[in-house]
Amino acid sequence: MNYYRQSVLNINLDDLYHNYLAVDDLHPAKKTIAVIKANAYGTGAVTVARHLSENGVDFFAVATLDEALELRSNDIEGDILILGIVEPEDIREAAQQDIAVTLPGALWLEKVLRVLGDVPLKVHIKIDTGMNRIGIRSDDEYSHVLASLAQHDNLLFEGVYTHFSCADMPGDSAETAHQRFMTIVNAHDKPKYIHSQNTAAALRYEMNACTALRLGIGLYGYYPSEFISHLTEVALKPIMQLVSEVNFVKDITAGTTIGYGANYEAVQNERIATLPIGYADGLLRSMSGYHVRVNGKDAEIVGRVCMDQTMIRVPADVNVGDKVIIIDNQPGNQQSMEVAERQQQTISYEVLCNLGMRLPRVYRTEQKYMVKNTLLK
Repeated sequence: MNYYRQSVLNINLDDLYHNYLAVDDLHPAKKTIAVIKANAYGTGAVTVARHLSENGVDFFAVATLDEALELRSNDIEGDILILGIVEPEDIREAAQQDIAVTLPGALWLEKVLRVLGDVPLKVHIKIDTGMNRIGIRSDDEYSHVLASLAQHDNLLFEGVYTHFSCADMPGDSAETAHQRFMTIVNAHDKPKYIHSQNTAAALRYEMNACTALRLGIGLYGYYPSEFISHLTEVALKPIMQLVSEVNFVKDITAGTTIGYGANYEAVQNERIATLPIGYADGLLRSMSGYHVRVNGKDAEIVGRVCMDQTMIRVPADVNVGDKVIIIDNQPGNQQSMEVAERQQQTISYEVLCNLGMRLPRVYRTEQKYMVKNTLLK
């Protein structure tokens, strides 16, 4: 046995690939880039990349050089694009591993040219169309960067892209940003990859001037917003289920308090079950009052969620060993991601990324079952 915890993440890799195809089929003329940054949104970047690679996916995006090198060190051979900024002094490492990097501005390029030498380097120029995070903001700077690239044969201008700030919201902000983006791109020679669509824009717009799209949150079966979920007919399948198991029960009398701060007091005789999971695993303190599911019935989290343990109020027939669903992969019930993110007053992205590394990841397909436990390698 390669894990001993009763709290695990169940991850369905067949549903992962279903989601990839569902969005890819919307845009058959484009290259779909699988975004697996932040450890594939908490689900395990290497395992996700390997499964997608085995099914023909050959382009991945990450946020950092370390994430890209993790993929290369685990024999992921597809194209990799780093969406964040790679420090100029580290650029040769990316180039030597055939990793494409984001070119965020003219000053960055000047610094890179001082240290790169003659090593081939693939770049995707980032154009800022409203996020005001990183990227080139004017046609003049874009022209200057292109001229510099043209003077160096080892610099391959492979792509240009932008990122929308409001594609998951009502209004035409994304279309306006896309028009600004294409106005700059169309004034010059075009690279192989032109990409502006994230999941929200891919589900919402055609944007046929683009030759690629970036599939992030949708890859994992979640819509970027409720607005997008009502707008699209694409049926995504959540790939993740967070489960635990009752490992202690106690019967308490009215007036008994539970947990840190004694902020929950029983109003009647109750059965309390303890789960071996807490905020160190991503079950945040804001989840107090949330309902998990045990033996087919909803059960409320009572008291403050602890670092490693959580208490729930349960029916009298619940006992040690009973399975508990905390976040389900079935939309529409009280354990759905939609309910969990509302409880935490956040978005599914953050819920996923908060899931701790000490939770074993249990992967399933129709043909195989495997476990990734970072504590017991």
